[in-house]
Amino acid sequence: MSPETARQVSALIDRIQTQFHEGHRRALPELLAMAAKVEARGIDDSLVDALHAIGDALEQHMFKEEMRLFPMMEQGGNTLIGLLIEDLHREHVAHEHAMDALRAHLCTLTEAHGTDLALHQLIRGLDDLACQLALHIRAEDEELFPLFATPPSPGSPSTFNPPSPATSTS
Repeated sequence: MSPETARQVSALIDRIQTQFHEGHRRALPELLAMAAKVEARGIDDSLVDALHAIGDALEQHMFKEEMRLFPMMEQGGNTLIGLLIEDLHREHVAHEHAMDALRAHLCTLTEAHGTDLALHQLIRGLDDLACQLALHIRAEDEELFPLFATPPSPGSPSTFNPPSPATSTS
């Protein structure tokens, strides 16, 4: 890895950890409190569990990045990095699907409880998290991961070739 690429990798990792990982870790407890408030009002009884599941999956994902992927990248990568990146990309897709499902569920709740302030605060907070998560995923999939993609051999598929957001399927 060239010194310039190493600096680029280090800067991207730092931005991902400070802007996104730390941001998600700050946002989730606040969202859980909002979800508990909505549940206490009798609007729905599955929001806290759904957010816990999303938060747990996200925490495991970030831990895997921080403890395995990022150190591996800072050392220049190795022969297994492509497999780890593919695994993390699959998790990105799963995170987006889980967020989309929860956001869709919240939208259905507004039909019956459209004037509830706590519900609207939760929706706004979750929309903010979803936006930050999308930016996080884009930074990794489109900026960081390609720095470690190995060029394919003639006649073989590439190590990492994520679908673009416009062509992803649900």
